[in-house]
Amino acid sequence: MSSRLLSQLQSKLIKTHSNTNQSCSTLYNHHQHNNNNNNNQKKKKKKKKCTKISSAITNERAKFQVPLPKSGALKPSREIENEVERFPWKGGLEPCEDHYERVKLTADVKNEQKVPKELKGGKLYRLGPGRARLGKKKYAHWFDGDGCIHEVSFTSEGEVYMRSAFVRTERYKAQERKVNSFVANGGKEEDQEVVAARGAWTQASDAMDNLGKFPTNPGNTSPIVFNDTLLALCEGGPPIEIDKVTLKTKGEYKFKNADINGGFPMGFAAHSKIDANDGYMYAWGLASPPAIGHRVAKISPKGEVLQTASVPLPDPFGFFLLHDACDTENYIVFVIIPWKASLVEIMPALIGYESFGHSFSYDSSAKTRIVVMRKSDLSVALEVDVDNFSSYHNAGAYEDENGDVHAIVCKLDGSRKDLEKNFADMYASTWTEKQYNHLYDVHISMKQKLVLSETKIGGKHAKPMEFPVISPLWSKAKTKSKPEFIYTLCFGSRGGGYFDTIQKVKTKSHTSDDDDDDDEIHLEYVSKPGHFPSEVAFVPKTSSTYEDDGFLVFLEYSAIRHASDVVVLDAKSMLELFRWEAPYHVPYTFHGHWEKNS
Repeated sequence: MSSRLLSQLQSKLIKTHSNTNQSCSTLYNHHQHNNNNNNNQKKKKKKKKCTKISSAITNERAKFQVPLPKSGALKPSREIENEVERFPWKGGLEPCEDHYERVKLTADVKNEQKVPKELKGGKLYRLGPGRARLGKKKYAHWFDGDGCIHEVSFTSEGEVYMRSAFVRTERYKAQERKVNSFVANGGKEEDQEVVAARGAWTQASDAMDNLGKFPTNPGNTSPIVFNDTLLALCEGGPPIEIDKVTLKTKGEYKFKNADINGGFPMGFAAHSKIDANDGYMYAWGLASPPAIGHRVAKISPKGEVLQTASVPLPDPFGFFLLHDACDTENYIVFVIIPWKASLVEIMPALIGYESFGHSFSYDSSAKTRIVVMRKSDLSVALEVDVDNFSSYHNAGAYEDENGDVHAIVCKLDGSRKDLEKNFADMYASTWTEKQYNHLYDVHISMKQKLVLSETKIGGKHAKPMEFPVISPLWSKAKTKSKPEFIYTLCFGSRGGGYFDTIQKVKTKSHTSDDDDDDDEIHLEYVSKPGHFPSEVAFVPKTSSTYEDDGFLVFLEYSAIRHASDVVVLDAKSMLELFRWEAPYHVPYTFHGHWEKNS
């Protein structure tokens, strides 16, 4: 009997057992009933059972109160306390403090196995807004929050440590000076409401700090290790170097030859791509003034800028957000959505009268553009417009046996305007499945220079999702077909609208809609009541045979403790293997990076 078949049988046995233990993290799959000749009756029973479970969890969550700080600089306003009481997941938005010293985490008593060798010596870096508010003053957008880098380190003995530090950007330092002045004059830090430096959405309190000033860089989106250097990336400015030994901010990272290779981007994409095989980086961002538009750069593994080029935009004088891209063996693919500002619309922001972020709007009548550029020389291989859709992230891309390109993209299910409204005030946000996405395979013919199809991935049981992650085993294989699995956070209808589930989406063909066996396609990990997971990092096994041979490592906010857990799942079965409790909470992060033991 093959190891894969054994794993499948084990998974089925555990799913049956999990129905009797809802207090633990659950592997949830719709196909939990015995065979029944009457499929319609079986579906009715299943629906009734799911409703009962969901109701029980909702009631259990209402029994506890998130232990937010009652005094000091982190004490929230009564308005925020009320929101957290209504939706405990919002406690994970609250600010944290620096923890430069590594803190040993407490292992869960259920950790019965030995920590696998693939995790020992490795580090998980996470980056996100360490604070979305300044005292009582909320930033005008979640993405304006000050960046905080978090490190989870696994020792050779299998112990786990964590530490955190704010990214000391120029805006952070300016804000700290304002706070110190406020406190020195008799104020309480939790009461201050002054914004010292202009953000992309949040204007400085003093109008003179906005006039003629470009928005400051929060350094809050994505960590990456490149050329053995830890960088904090954000579209708002150049990469910021973080000392890997101390987690202290070293300052703006300088690439070699950036000044002599004309056209290096002023901004730096949070999702800059590093080729999984040759180590070359492809980064893009807003062009340096007086130029406008976006530039893309090819950078050697040693940090030398080799070439730059312009990214063709639907409006060459317009401003667009190019948050993500995806790459194949030979190409880099941009999905340019019509979230934009014309030159006329952006002028008040350029002057400083209005914010940059609020100058943008979504044009639902415009096409979405796909641009494919060659990695070899950054020349444009294809530009094609497709029917309108909105997206923040892509899962990946590949070239099939015919040389066609397939981009695996997220498509937003609802309105971009409603999504941005939620981001503008996460404390007041209300989430439904319409603020999430589904995955699509966009099939691009490089010969005909057109899109042949846009096929939904995951079938009818794939839940609304975000933050797709693909195994690096697939990325390095230069495969000619799409990955077999994609891991995502998803909307499981139990977390007050926020992420409460991690799903393993199977991408291959499905059985017919009339066949109830289609229920077995996707495995899920459902967080315990009052727990909310972050994007996962995939750590492959050393002797990997299959694409899903590995582990999923992630942070999970515990609203019950107002602290974070480090969780490890088996990527094949989606079973929880390990859990460690931290003594403090990590505010929700955007993205992460796994650095294996060198």
